[in-house]
Amino acid sequence: MSENSWKTTSFVLLAVLIIVGMAALVLYTRLGDSEQRYQDTVKSLNGVTYSINLQMNYGNGTKVWLNNTRIPVGFNLLNETMLITNGRMKTTYYPQYQAYYINSINGVGGDPTKPSWAWITWHYNEQTGKWETYEAGADRVYPKNGDIIAWYYEDTSNYPNYSPPS
Repeated sequence: MSENSWKTTSFVLLAVLIIVGMAALVLYTRLGDSEQRYQDTVKSLNGVTYSINLQMNYGNGTKVWLNNTRIPVGFNLLNETMLITNGRMKTTYYPQYQAYYINSINGVGGDPTKPSWAWITWHYNEQTGKWETYEAGADRVYPKNGDIIAWYYEDTSNYPNYSPPS
């Protein structure tokens, strides 16, 4: 190869290196901008939503964790679950108790072969390090930011000795 060919090849490679370096710099700057916009969005969401961790335990070995799930401030556990399941939840309202019974979530529940099975709500008590059932119906429970909650479909015939979520 002649000296001119080496110079031309070197010049082209140098130009490509400069262009790639500039493109990397632009992408790196955009990534930083995107990260800042994301942080700003999360900060603004914190004013109108809570972040909770929710477990759905279907009682058949299937457990699904929905971590860092955003719910609107003021939603109760019933509203929240309706939102998270896209309305795939059946309930019955009992006026004499002023409470809702959860018939099914995501198609699980109401099985006539399991008459003693029901959806139980639990929350993780960080003070005691234990799971505890709620003392109220889902429409009377208002989750707070950072709560760890579980819907657990289980056999209630051994009340009050339920198996806590794991």
